[in-house]
Amino acid sequence: MARPKEFDPEQAMKEAMEAFWERGYHGTSVSDLLSEMNLNRGSLYGTFGDKKSLFLAALAEYERQGRSAVAAILEQPGSAKAALREFVLTAATACTGEGGQRGCLGLKAAMEMAPQDQDVANWVRTITREREQMVAKVVRRGQSAGEINENVDARAVARYLLTSLAGLKVMGVSAPTEREVREVVSLILRVLD
Repeated sequence: MARPKEFDPEQAMKEAMEAFWERGYHGTSVSDLLSEMNLNRGSLYGTFGDKKSLFLAALAEYERQGRSAVAAILEQPGSAKAALREFVLTAATACTGEGGQRGCLGLKAAMEMAPQDQDVANWVRTITREREQMVAKVVRRGQSAGEINENVDARAVARYLLTSLAGLKVMGVSAPTEREVREVVSLILRVLD
């Protein structure tokens, strides 16, 4: 009979995500993970698999949380243009202060791992396409309602918004002022006019 788990897998995953977020994949050793997750090797490997499997699971959890937050904004009833504006403003706010300096776990993973790791590259590609589809759907809704220029390609607008927000996340690491971020956001939002 298997012994019951003597730890909270969700909390352990949160600790792993924090470790990878802080130090990256290569900068986080298995010993670091064991210490921060408060696990022994058997529990780590038995529950999460090897380090890379844990990293991919942490990325999946990070994306699940992000997708839920984005969907809550984009899928709200009412003005599509207002929803897109709120989406951009919320993302931009996360690019300031301590949170902004911390950066984005997904972008960090993409920069560190995607060039040489096919699994991470596939994850980045899949997440990027899914997020693009979510945003493009709202752009189309705004075009149908006459709020957004119908002569622009919805997917191109979605790509532009997401690329611009990724740039803001990178900019966030350099501790921009709120004014600097607002100036960029003002330009980004012009695509919706």
